[in-house]
Order: sequence, then C-alpha cells, then structure tokens
Amino acid sequence: MAVQPTRRTAPKPRRNLPRPRRTLILFLAAVIGLYGLLAVLGTIGSGDDSVWKPRLGLDLQGGTRITLQAKASSGEVTDEKMRQARGIIDQRVNATGLAEAETTTQGGNQVIIEIPGKQRGDIVDQVGRTAQLRFRLLWASTKGAQKPGDPAEAKKQQAIIDEADWSKLSEEELIQAETQGIETLPKEYAGGLAAVQKLSEGFVCSKKNLPQEDRADQPLVTCDPKTGEVMILSPTVIEGTDVKSASAVVPQGQVSWVVALQLKGEGTKTFDRITEALFQQQQQGSDQTSRFAIVLDGEVLSAPTTNGHFTDGSSQISGNFTAATSKALANQLKYGALPLTFGVNGVSVEGPTLAGTQLKAGLLAGLAGLVLVIVYLLAYYRGLGLVAIASLIVATGLTYALVLLLGQGVGFTLTLPGIAGLIVAIGITADSFIVYFERLRDEVRDGKSLRLAVESGWRRARTTILAADAVSIMAALILYIFAIGVVRGFAFALGLVTLIDILVVFAFTKPLVSVLARTKFFGEGHRFSGLDAAHLGISGRKVTEIGRSAPDGRTTTVPSSRSAAGEGNA
Repeated sequence: MAVQPTRRTAPKPRRNLPRPRRTLILFLAAVIGLYGLLAVLGTIGSGDDSVWKPRLGLDLQGGTRITLQAKASSGEVTDEKMRQARGIIDQRVNATGLAEAETTTQGGNQVIIEIPGKQRGDIVDQVGRTAQLRFRLLWASTKGAQKPGDPAEAKKQQAIIDEADWSKLSEEELIQAETQGIETLPKEYAGGLAAVQKLSEGFVCSKKNLPQEDRADQPLVTCDPKTGEVMILSPTVIEGTDVKSASAVVPQGQVSWVVALQLKGEGTKTFDRITEALFQQQQQGSDQTSRFAIVLDGEVLSAPTTNGHFTDGSSQISGNFTAATSKALANQLKYGALPLTFGVNGVSVEGPTLAGTQLKAGLLAGLAGLVLVIVYLLAYYRGLGLVAIASLIVATGLTYALVLLLGQGVGFTLTLPGIAGLIVAIGITADSFIVYFERLRDEVRDGKSLRLAVESGWRRARTTILAADAVSIMAALILYIFAIGVVRGFAFALGLVTLIDILVVFAFTKPLVSVLARTKFFGEGHRFSGLDAAHLGISGRKVTEIGRSAPDGRTTTVPSSRSAAGEGNA
C-alpha cells in the first residue's frame, strides 16, 4: 500500500504584531497636533504670545487676596447661603473685567477673592456690599447726557432729595405718578422732583456712573447700560427678597427665551395691584406708562412693559433674550440679594518679588531633580538612558501643551503646589522606565535574546507600571475631592502627569525600545548601549543568542534566528 507523503501546512500568519514605527509616528503626530492647535488659538486670539504662557496663580505672579467674613442678618450662616453668596460675588468680580480672579469659600463663613497680577484693593467696595435687588416703577426716561454735570451741583441736588420724606407716599400715589405723570404727586415733593429731574439731565449712562447708593425709600436716577436709557424710578415697591424663583424657559409654542418669575408673600399682592394698573395703560396703547424696572445695586437689569394682570405672582419677562442672557437675568433675579452680610476681614497684597522668588526656587528644585535623574540614568543604563531622557523630554512637552490648553479651555491656573506636583511626577515617570528596563534585563539574564526580551519583558512590566500609576491616580483623585484650596492644584497636576506617564510609556518608550533593539548598536549589545553582556552580568553567550540549559547543567547557546522561530510557534 503506497503511503502518501504528508503535506505540511503553512503556518497561519500571526496577527496583531507590534508595529512600533507606526505607533511612534502617530504619537508624535498627535503631540505636534496639540502645538498646532495652540498656534491656531494664538492666531484667532488677541494676537500676542499669551497663549504660550501658562496662567499663573496668585502665589506665582503676585496680586491681591481679599477675605470677606459672613454674618447672618437672620438665621444662621449655612453652606447653601455661602454657595449662593460665592456665586453672586464671583459674578460681580468678573463684571469688573477681572477674568482671572478666583472666588472660593473657606472655613464655612469666609469668601476668599484672589486677583492674580493686579493689586486691586479698591475692588473691596464693589464686591463687599450686600447686593440689593429691587422692583421700582418707571416714572420717566430720557437719553443720557453727552457730558457729565457738575459734581458739586449733583451733590446739592441729592441733598434736596434727601430732605424729602418719600416714605409717606402711598402705593396708589406711586402708581399714579407713572400712569398720570409725576406732577400728580403732592406739592411738598415738588422741590425733590425738580432735583431728581436735574440729576437725570446731567447723567451719563455708563457702568462707572451708576449710583453708589441705592436707598429703597427714595427715587433713583440710573440707567440701563445696555441701551443707554436714563430713567427716573420710584421708591421701591417690591424688594428682591420677595422673589421665590426665576428661571429661563422657552414657552410652549414659542421660539424665544423668556424669564419666568414667581413672587411670594407680600410681593404677590403688591404685584397684583401694580400690574392691574399698568396693564390698563398698555391696553390703552401707552407702553411707556406701563413699565416697571428691576434694579440690582442701582443698575437696571430689565425694564419691561406690562402685558398682563398677574394675580398669583407669576409672570414672564420677555425681550431679545438668548439662552445665555435669559439665564443670567434669571440668576440675578433669584440670587441678586446676597443672603448674608459680609465684612472685610483682610486685604493682603503679595508683590511680584516674593512671587518671583517662589517661582524661581520651584523651577530650580525641579531642574536639580531632573539633572540628578538624568545623571543616574546615563551612569547606570548608558545608551539605554538616552531612551529614558527622550521620554522625559516628550512627557515634559506634552505636559506643557496640556497645561496651556487647559488654561485656555477651562481656566486652569498653575500654582506653586501645582509645580510641586509636576516635579514629584518626574520621579513617577522615571520609575516606569526603570521597571521596564530592569524587567528587560532580567529576561535577557534568564536566557532570552534581546529582541525576545523586549516583548516578553514588556508584557510583565506593564502590569507593574499600571498598578503603580493607578495608586498615584487614586491618591491624586482623593486629594482633589477632599482637599481645599491650593492642595487641589497639587492633586490635579499629579494626576495629570501620571496619566501622561502612562501614555508616554505605552506610546513612546516601549515602541522606541523595540525600534532600537533592531539596530546594530543596541541589538548586538554594544558596550556603551547598556545592553552588553558584561553590563547585564551574563557570560558564555551574546545578547543576540538564547541560552538553553543542558541535562548536565551546562548552558548552551542557540542562534537567535532559530530560537526566535521556535519560541514564536510555542
């Protein structure tokens, strides 16, 4: 019987083989893309080089720190009231143009305002006052003056206004002054009304000219800076404390945003009577005599016409609102009046000299640590240390790009503790390289050739690297969640660079070692490569050969090409 020769089937091609060159190219392209994005942001921005400079905190560039102490006029200082107060104060600080200012709470009863780069102790008066939200009737309006009136004359007219006892006016008289004219007020107020009108004639509508004092029991001359309209407003008819809720909504069947308002208590009854009278004016075609103004600290937020009689305190304020502007107005209506009274507990100015010294010391410490790490890597790992140094440089470049992008995108500010977190992360990054390099060297000592050790050592080292970095990330996360103040900056920087370390080790360091292992200098164990047999502590074979244990205990060598094929099929 003839025996048919067995047909040897060709081995199936192995899939998912490492492609270190492609990985390196993609990773470096992504890093270059980040810097390209920064260049684009710099082009479409202000045109200066600010996009290439990280945003520095108060401790690094100096500035002003204002501490406000909360006192409850009624009830207690609660966390909810502090959160509301912090949000309102933050809006007021940003309204002054200090986009880099940071507002935080501390100790349960303090609000800390930090203004980097600017010595602005004068801002205390603007943010420390208790915000007052009030509803007033619009008695008259006019265009703003081109030139401001004489300050001495304005002071004289204000004194005349102060002499009149406006609190004696009834609600009916206040309404009648709008619907029928201010001349209907009792004659005893003629002098005060004349003074109010003279003030309005010399009033220039701008943010800086808004009244510094907003007395609820007096008429008010102010304006809406958005439109430039100067207004003579009645004494307060509804206080902001009577606002129950306010929200930005799009009514059913409509496409425009409005602000839904709900009053409470006595404000509901007052609003019922006022809107009844003003709506009659609107129905008669007189929009001007059907308006009321919503005023926050002397600034008119809105002066809508009355298009309905609202008996339950619910109403809607309409206008040319967007989603953002309607939400902003709703927040001002809801939280316009600070729930707490604040006193100034301290104003400290940190000069640029002290801040510069801190920054210089931090950078010198980081540089010294980096130099020591580099010297150690070169002395112990020789040529392989260059791989670690290149990885550190790439990690530094990637960290810097992300710090700049986070500063532009979410306002990330680099503080001295943040720099400390970056410096600590140098050691974490170096640890990852050392774990991999030592695992690689152990694999060679155990008998594998260098090329095989690169892959098998990586499979064992990456678990250790991920476990160590996971511990650092959890520590950073716990610190960030439970810490307060600048400690969170340290935690954020530590967590950010630990994540970068994982990315660099996986996408740069390991592929680079794989590529270099195929070169003559590294792959054949040059004595300066750090992978030569003598430096690794092996004898009797080259690093390109695989060691085999014979039955008599002696070690034999097998050419790497044959053994590689054998181990590849195993």
